Amino acid sequence: MTNKSSQQAAFEHLLNISIQLSKEENTDLLMEKILLAAVEVSNSDAGSIYLVNGLKELEFRTIYNKSMKLHLGGSSDSPINFPGIPLFIENQPNRSAIVAHAANTGEVINIKDVYDALPFDFSAARKMDSTTGYRTKSMLTFPLKDHTGDIIGVIQLINAMDDAEIISFSTEVEQQILSFASLGAIALTNKALISNMQQLFESFAKTIALAIDAKSSHTGGHCKRVPELTLMIADAVSDYNEGPLASFKLSAQERHQLSIAGWLHDCGKIATPDHVMEKSKKLETIFDRIHYVSAKLEIASRDIELKFQEKMITALKAGKDIQVEQLERKRDLAQKQLNLDNAFLQKVNVGGEFLTDEQEQNIHTISARYEITIDKVKQPLLSADEITNLSIKRGTLNNEERKIIQKHMDVTLDILEALPFPKHLANVAEYALGHHETMDGKGYPRGLTKEQMSVPARLMALADIFEALSAADRPYKSAKPVSECLKIMSSMVKNNHLDGDLFAIFVRAKVYEQYIINFADPKQLDEFDIEALLS
Repeated sequence: MTNKSSQQAAFEHLLNISIQLSKEENTDLLMEKILLAAVEVSNSDAGSIYLVNGLKELEFRTIYNKSMKLHLGGSSDSPINFPGIPLFIENQPNRSAIVAHAANTGEVINIKDVYDALPFDFSAARKMDSTTGYRTKSMLTFPLKDHTGDIIGVIQLINAMDDAEIISFSTEVEQQILSFASLGAIALTNKALISNMQQLFESFAKTIALAIDAKSSHTGGHCKRVPELTLMIADAVSDYNEGPLASFKLSAQERHQLSIAGWLHDCGKIATPDHVMEKSKKLETIFDRIHYVSAKLEIASRDIELKFQEKMITALKAGKDIQVEQLERKRDLAQKQLNLDNAFLQKVNVGGEFLTDEQEQNIHTISARYEITIDKVKQPLLSADEITNLSIKRGTLNNEERKIIQKHMDVTLDILEALPFPKHLANVAEYALGHHETMDGKGYPRGLTKEQMSVPARLMALADIFEALSAADRPYKSAKPVSECLKIMSSMVKNNHLDGDLFAIFVRAKVYEQYIINFADPKQLDEFDIEALLS
């Protein structure tokens, strides 16, 4: 073959290798391909590839030897048990190990016969040769440099072959290997950059949850648990081979996107005011204003005492003892009524039970029953705002505060739409934004129907609801038993708020049980009739 033909063949070979390297995603397999291609290009009998690790060592990743039929690491089932080679010894560059020297200096080291090479220490190679009968002779060691010039690894080739004869590595082969090493380093660097970017984005998503946790411990717990529950449901649905969702199979990429979406699904809550997000009582703002109401009742109690004392003194002066006794009884009844009213307002403020129309009317009655004077201004016991908040039918949020809470989805939408998601994360926003949508199209922020939503987006809504219902760390409610949680969700299915097919798998596969054991209180697990629940 002419020199021109040889160069053309080498070029085509390198081009083919570069294509293979660009497609490989597994780092260990990528490094193995780099090594095996280098062995092939140089017609070597053996070789090793090392990667610089965080301990400043050269870590063996693949070892290959044709004549000894040895293959460790990479795609083999044989692990590499050799210790890493330190780049520095006592804070000084390691000059005795040839691979360490190549990494530290960036030099290509081409040795004709390692037994004659000084000052490098080849005693270990000699010892291995004497044990195996192998003869380590010619050696080519060259560093792998990334785009910034940093050494990321080293390739070492052993015994260039010409038929059955060991020869030296020629200058031509050395140049070809250098070209190839550059391709290998680029492939490794690209893989590392992609991996680092993925880790960065995942860490960013989790950091958002940590930031929300700093604002609100119970909401932060929600942000951490929803991703876990979402994946548990997704895996169960993917493994379920019956019913309308039998064909749904979650790919590794979809699962990764769903995890990221879970971490980001409530990222807009970072803009929600703390006093709204943490509102555990109806009258709570920066502080619980029930204490202010109690103080006003103290004023009302004092006024009752003063009013009756004045009347009793007048009756005593007039010698009307019977009237005094009557006034005492009326005073005691008024104070007793005040204590009952105070207890009622304290209970209503908790917001743990549904407020009836009669209870709401009683709030107005109590407010009108007492007239107090503050700063010389006569006023009813409760202000209009206090009445509005105490009259909340369920929970602790009034209508305006609910709108503020719902606003977090608009902020979430703005954040997710502003992020330039790469192709492999293109569905993150769609998945994350699905957790407050309902199957009838009356949810938010986009009002999508079931048909307009993907399965992962629909199951995020299921995860979000069950976590909220079963949570044991909310300041405004106690943990519900599973039977009650599932009963509420069953009603939401009947009202076309949740996906019934997903809910059925969630229940039949007992995902709720696994979740409660791992992330809530096992005492919440109680008995219930599954078939009655799903009928």
